[in-house]
Amino acid sequence: MQLPGRDRDSSPRIVDESTEEGPALRDASVVAERAMSDASAARDARNRLRTSPVPAIEADERIAPHLLAGEVVHGLRSHAILRAPGGDEALGYGGTLYLTSRRLVHLGQVIVTVQLTDIMESSLAGERILLSLRGGEGLTLDLDRPRLLRAEMAAATRQLRA
Repeated sequence: MQLPGRDRDSSPRIVDESTEEGPALRDASVVAERAMSDASAARDARNRLRTSPVPAIEADERIAPHLLAGEVVHGLRSHAILRAPGGDEALGYGGTLYLTSRRLVHLGQVIVTVQLTDIMESSLAGERILLSLRGGEGLTLDLDRPRLLRAEMAAATRQLRA
């Protein structure tokens, strides 16, 4: 039984600021700032890549043997986790994801390549890119700066189809 007025703060002062400054709140702020920065970089890249080609970067020793004739590297994401939706691999496969002029190449615990022209749709779920592929297949990528990568993928695909 709770009596009226019992366990109530009788002080006349009202606190207008959060008194919770724990790790969860700090982590949420960091994630929100990172997402905002990524969204801004993606917006800038989309504007820039409408009139300019996707810049090439130097191929490192890991991707160089996997490149096809005339293929160049446009981007990479270390610590990318690849998952097949609905798959039994709950933790996914760790590795490095490369965006080339023709493909996404994931090198790590497994090697997976996806032709850019086989990507029917890409969407974001938090910091994860969801890719729908031809034939009803799909995969997800957990990685850093997913919004920027998505903008770069779209521009590379446009260049490939031009």
